[in-house]
Amino acid sequence: MQRKSYEVKFHETDCLNRLKSSVLLNFMQDIAAENAEKMGFGYSKIKDKNIGWFLTKYHIKLFKPLINEGRLDIETESKGSLKITCIRDFDIFNVKNEKIGEATSSWVVADLATGGILPPSEVFDTLPPADRHSLRSTFPKILQPEKSDFEEKITAKYSDLDLNRHVNNAIYISWAEDILPLEILNNSYISEIEINYKKQVKLGDIVTVSADFDRENYVFTEAITTEQNEVVCLIKQKRTKY
Repeated sequence: MQRKSYEVKFHETDCLNRLKSSVLLNFMQDIAAENAEKMGFGYSKIKDKNIGWFLTKYHIKLFKPLINEGRLDIETESKGSLKITCIRDFDIFNVKNEKIGEATSSWVVADLATGGILPPSEVFDTLPPADRHSLRSTFPKILQPEKSDFEEKITAKYSDLDLNRHVNNAIYISWAEDILPLEILNNSYISEIEINYKKQVKLGDIVTVSADFDRENYVFTEAITTEQNEVVCLIKQKRTKY
């Protein structure tokens, strides 16, 4: 278990003084990387082996809007490995030490040259097996949207890229929110979000972000697809009205 405090900067909030969703994901990615280093399976241990960590799924629950109170604390813990995935949990706390959110995530180790997935047990000897019965989420399958209520084409830019030279995982949630009308964004907040990362998006790729809006339940099911109609990411966000 590791805990870290993050001082929230002015530019990390939206027009309602809420922490941007992409910033939250970057905070979680940051502490995950630090914790992996301390536990012996971080970037420094794999960079010379031409392999890398790739995030495949998120399931995040927020109990209230992430209003900027100056600081946010995040705890993380590796829950061990399954056959080909590794599970990591997060807890989110405000300045009063109230738990205001939680998340679980799924990661894989891949060969950077071939893209092949490697069983974690063959790469690391410090990862215990995960207890399936204690997992917070089974990562329910996200179905592709049946219709498109909101849609936009986006080109992946240099500033979107990460160390592995593909679009950073936090960028996808920004794309998913950016296509929604301002009226919806200003009058609701994300209370639950599931993300399924399927393929990499690289510099210059043009993708279409489309959202199916379930107005009764205030749920947006979104797909990010390439020009060849390949699905690179599926996102399901439940928003709660103020």
